This record gives sequence, C-alpha cells and structure tokens, in this order.
Amino acid sequence: MKTILLADDRDASRELLHIVLTRAGYNVVLAVDGEDALARIAEAPVDLVLLDLRMPRLDGFGVLKRLRAGAKYARLPIVALTASAMAGDRDSVLAAGFSEYISKPVDMALLKREIARLLEAVQ
Repeated sequence: MKTILLADDRDASRELLHIVLTRAGYNVVLAVDGEDALARIAEAPVDLVLLDLRMPRLDGFGVLKRLRAGAKYARLPIVALTASAMAGDRDSVLAAGFSEYISKPVDMALLKREIARLLEAVQ
C-alpha cells in the first residue's frame, strides 16, 4: 500500500482528502503545516506528498525547498494544492520543482488520476 503525506492547515480540507484517499486504497499521513510535514517525513518514508501552498510556520514552497535540497527526495512526487489559483501559477509552481499543481476546490477524480500517474512514473 502506498503512503501519501497530506499537509494542509485547514481541518475540513484534510478530513475530506483523507477520506477520499483512504477509500482509494492509500495509507494517509496527516500534517497540519509545513514543519509538521517535515517531521512526519523524517519519521517514516512516504511515496507522495500533497502540500497546501499557504500554511503557517512553513508554507508549501518552504517544504519543497527543504525536501529537494537533498538527493534522498529528488524523485519524490510532490503535488501543490492551492485555493489561490491565478493565471501563470501553474507554470511558476512547476518551475519551482513541484511534480504537479492542483487547484482547490479539488476535483477528486483528477486528484486520484494524477496521484496514480505520478506513483507509476517513479516505479
């Protein structure tokens, strides 16, 4: 079973995505912000990360920067989730090093397809 780390500071978003991903057959580890996400990844390996871009303490870009700084997480699929989708955001997010960009409200079918695609690509 593949493990997904989900970092989002909004309780409702975390709970909804947790339900959807668990029902899709994934083990889901939850984090409430970027610092929590890094701590959880240090505790146990994950196969994919879903990061809200705007979180307290450390945002999604900060988590991405720290993870991509080492070779250990160079190929780890990291997906940006954001409610503030603007023209050009996708390009800048992908250029920053994210594997994919998904805007909120999340299209659950699209999310599941992208997760499956990304996990398949790293095997």
